[in-house]
Amino acid sequence: MKTIELNIYQFNELSKDAQSKAIEEYRERLYKYNTFSEYALDDCYLYEPRHTEIVDLCPSYADYGKPIIGNSGSRKVYYDLDRNRHLDASNGIVINNEKMFFEWLEIPECMHNRLYYTIKGTWAKYPDTIIRFEENDISDEFTEDEMNILENAQYKFSNHMEEVLDRISEAYEYYFSDEYIAEQLEINEYEFTED
Repeated sequence: MKTIELNIYQFNELSKDAQSKAIEEYRERLYKYNTFSEYALDDCYLYEPRHTEIVDLCPSYADYGKPIIGNSGSRKVYYDLDRNRHLDASNGIVINNEKMFFEWLEIPECMHNRLYYTIKGTWAKYPDTIIRFEENDISDEFTEDEMNILENAQYKFSNHMEEVLDRISEAYEYYFSDEYIAEQLEINEYEFTED
């Protein structure tokens, strides 16, 4: 009978080359088996505009304590970060404070009660998230200036959804980064042979 001794190492005890190899092998497993798309969508503030921008446009936001554009936690949010880049988050978005939401969209208060809006996905193969406005009362027509305000609000919302997609992309890239993987290998105390 032979006895073979095998030294076992923690990640931080490996040589730089062995650490790189461990990271690459772990990354390959992550590509096959991961739930990062769910992690990326779980952020309560995923849909929230930049803090400085909201505070500038909505002074009362500083005391509000939760996102204006909240996250419903719905798994019916669809996106693609590759060639067919798109985001349909219409099921994931919850407006927690309509007044602040309109203020962020730079819609004057005199229009707030006259508006009806819907947030939905475009009717396309790869849908994006858009906002549409209508008059609350069909006998009430928006003036040309008011229509321009609403068009600018739609444009701002669409640009914001692009930023949200960028956030998802950044989160996804982080989950596959050397930094994140090394952290997981250390935290979970994986064990390795020397090479």
